[in-house]
Amino acid sequence: MTILCLLLFTFISHQSWALESGFISSVPGLSIPNSHTIYEDAQGTAVLRGMEPRSKAQVQELASLGIEHVLIFKTDTKGEVAKEITHLKTAGFSNKAITHIPFPWKDLHDFRQACSMTIQALQVIEKSLQRQHSIFFHCTVGEDRTGYLAGLWGLWSQTYASVDQAFRNEMCERGYEAGNPKKPYRQVVAKIRETLTPTYLKMALLLDEARRRGQYLDESLCEQEPVLNISLKKYQCRG
Repeated sequence: MTILCLLLFTFISHQSWALESGFISSVPGLSIPNSHTIYEDAQGTAVLRGMEPRSKAQVQELASLGIEHVLIFKTDTKGEVAKEITHLKTAGFSNKAITHIPFPWKDLHDFRQACSMTIQALQVIEKSLQRQHSIFFHCTVGEDRTGYLAGLWGLWSQTYASVDQAFRNEMCERGYEAGNPKKPYRQVVAKIRETLTPTYLKMALLLDEARRRGQYLDESLCEQEPVLNISLKKYQCRG
């Protein structure tokens, strides 16, 4: 029985690591799946999203493209974050050029904590642009948490005019929940709809209110949780 359990654990661990986005990169010179430029200012400083780089070669591609900051927006489950950070440092990224925010993909029942981590991530992106440093951010597969953050950055930067547009064009189109019809585990979609999507909608309300009031990105924005008065069924991607 012990051997059987060990084999099963090994199989599940391998399958989890083997998960990969089926969306190809649209960034020339970057082979990391689901990589896209979601924002670029007049000076050419860009914000890119994608799946996690899983080799030294892919990390080197980021450096070769002129990426100067990498934001890792995910929890470390099997040491993969530590491994990536080692690869990044080998490729020339300094400690200040690497940010790890351990944002979970499910069980986001503490809004204030989720909001705080999201604001931190948006601040990292904003400060990187202010320094004219191009930035690449990712979760594991580059679809759910990455899509969530990309959608919110698109709203804050006014790349997208509405919550609906960001959800459909940025998130669903690039694999968010059922936007990837080949997502292997349907319970993942259910979990995303249960916690991450409501968090996205609440954050969108919060950021819109902050912008209208002329406020800056600050964790104090998270002190009051917005109330949703919309049907969540409207915000489901169709695979």
